[in-house]
Amino acid sequence: MEILDKKSNRMSRANAGVSERSEFPDLQRILDFLSLRNLLSNKLFFTFYYFATALFVLISKIFAIFFILV
Repeated sequence: MEILDKKSNRMSRANAGVSERSEFPDLQRILDFLSLRNLLSNKLFFTFYYFATALFVLISKIFAIFFILV
């Protein structure tokens, strides 16, 4: 009985190792997707921030010129 238990224990450990290895690429793909999505989100945020501040500076200059002329 002990021999079977040892063998089944080895088999279950081996199966767990195979299962963990097969899940790793899926986890890696998920993490890669999340990091790319995070990178894209950051890029979109800074692009929006850049254009928003550029628009604010442009409007400020237009108002400054308008008040100088008036």
